[in-house]
Amino acid sequence: MPIRHFTLGEATDLLPGLTEMLTALRRLRDEAVVKKARLDLLWKRLGEGELVLSALADEQRVLDSITERLVALAGEIESTGCVLRDLDAGLVDFPFRARGGATVFLCWRVGEPAIAFWHGADEGFAGRQPIARLPLDQT
Repeated sequence: MPIRHFTLGEATDLLPGLTEMLTALRRLRDEAVVKKARLDLLWKRLGEGELVLSALADEQRVLDSITERLVALAGEIESTGCVLRDLDAGLVDFPFRARGGATVFLCWRVGEPAIAFWHGADEGFAGRQPIARLPLDQT
């Protein structure tokens, strides 16, 4: 699938929805971690001879449901064309066509009021520069 290149306005328009989706994705991930820990405990108890098969099956069904919702939501985020770099940091990049046709990334993270930074394809978060320095074609 070809890379979608965003304008600053298009990327900005996605921020409220992305904030909601990333919040939901984090919550689901946290639920999955808790359920996985619960399952691990139940497996240990089963290994010690306790009768927990019914509880194991119930917990596995819940974890499977959470996982399905996680995958669907991650797919929804991916379908926007943006790139989720770090779920914990809420870091998202938007491919942008810069001067000369080079792809750079508009860089935003949850909690920032606007897209205020960009970086080159090989620079990542550490190479963020102010949006005022974004290399634009002078047409």
